[in-house]
Amino acid sequence: MRQKIAALVAALVLCALAWWLPSMRRTLIRAMTTYDAVTSEPPALPGGTGPGLTRTPRTRVVLIDGLATETALQLPNWKVLCFAGTTLEIDVGFPTVSLPVEVALWTGLTQQQTGVVANRAFDTPIKGIPSQVPGSIAIAENHGYIVRALGFAKAEPEAEPGKPMKDANEKAWDTQWLTLALEAVRSSAPLVFVHILRVDVAGHKGGMDAEYNIAARDADGFLDRLVQSDPGARWFLLSDHGHIEGGGHGGEEREVRHVQGCVTGAGIQREKSGLVSIVDVSRAIADSVGATLDPASHARPFSVALATNLGEDQAVPALSIGTGMIAILILVLGLGAVTWGVRRWWLAPWWFLAACGALLAVRGVPTLSTPMIYKPEGRDMWMVWAPTLILAMLATWLGLRKTTLLRVIVGQLAIPLAAMAAVITTAGAWSAAFGADVAPVVPHFSAWTSPIVLMVAHGAGAVGLAVLASVALQAFGRRGPPEPPRTAPAAE
Repeated sequence: MRQKIAALVAALVLCALAWWLPSMRRTLIRAMTTYDAVTSEPPALPGGTGPGLTRTPRTRVVLIDGLATETALQLPNWKVLCFAGTTLEIDVGFPTVSLPVEVALWTGLTQQQTGVVANRAFDTPIKGIPSQVPGSIAIAENHGYIVRALGFAKAEPEAEPGKPMKDANEKAWDTQWLTLALEAVRSSAPLVFVHILRVDVAGHKGGMDAEYNIAARDADGFLDRLVQSDPGARWFLLSDHGHIEGGGHGGEEREVRHVQGCVTGAGIQREKSGLVSIVDVSRAIADSVGATLDPASHARPFSVALATNLGEDQAVPALSIGTGMIAILILVLGLGAVTWGVRRWWLAPWWFLAACGALLAVRGVPTLSTPMIYKPEGRDMWMVWAPTLILAMLATWLGLRKTTLLRVIVGQLAIPLAAMAAVITTAGAWSAAFGADVAPVVPHFSAWTSPIVLMVAHGAGAVGLAVLASVALQAFGRRGPPEPPRTAPAAE
């Protein structure tokens, strides 16, 4: 009777875990996409001394949101303008999300230094380059909360009253924005920023397909009209991130993180750079308008950035050694527990290995760019590994006939639970998992929390149901699993 009660309690605990973990996963997703992260030191950049850009009366910045390098290279106006000036390969840092990247662009501080890692409305605009330039103007095609956050003296479109993330009079603005942008460029304003968003919208909708390319050509046409409105100004032509092939960004992939840009016009020589940081571009803009960056900025003068290029992943923040060691220890403990629990090779958690393999084979490596990571129900992921749960149920069912309940549960779930604890640790997500208002955004590991937590939930549910089914069969009088052999008591 004790064994049946223990089995029933274990089954209920596992089923409760299976019910709670998806809720915890949704909490983590909300934290990643809503809150700021804990600030930290930025990745180190190669140093050096040298001159920056000279100041110029009129600086114009055009950013085509979501424009991937391979697409930029096919745009006729973009190519002509960049060929006439200094072409840049820019690492926008991590995460590759529009507002965090643009905050880095206008402050000279990386995402790690500002803690801004998600798209959200700001209660108070940042104090960066635009706030130091009287009469600075920002015009956005839409999603105006981005430019409204950057500290420009004038930023349009305005927000709808009471809804800071929503633009006022969206339909009317759609027909007005380009005209107003052209007027701003023609004006005597020392700094004008034009944010074109249609390329990013197309990328999220259908990936880098025909509509994406059409949107890019439209943006290229707008770019030509803007530059022709003030050809004597200094122009910065930029992107804030690319897209993965199927649409999406936010992760550390090079094709998303590395974008093409250029500086052309007044006082700019024809040149081509290697990889520079987004904060180096910030320093170049600051020098052009006579602004100063925060003393904490690691941005380099333009000549230094061109002469000392970055390594391909040098702008990606590294995992701290301490956190990595703790995660490894957790995995070692999980492996030790499995070694204790598994008495036959077929009782190992093969279902977990099969589930991870199926996810990688069908959906690819999880990153913060892949949309499946953020979907609340996780259907795109769990439908891939659902068949592997049969292995968990079968191993549990047969294992209860060969060894103890505790060994079976440990054998099936110790490694999955250890893997979940390790990725949550490396992502710094324990506080967020229990409701703290902090974003656990770390390269590689944050993305893995979403599938691993859901995988463990399903595995716990499968094992719990198999245990419950075994108890139910015994309760209906069918032959239950034999007790494991016991050592006979020693004779007195």
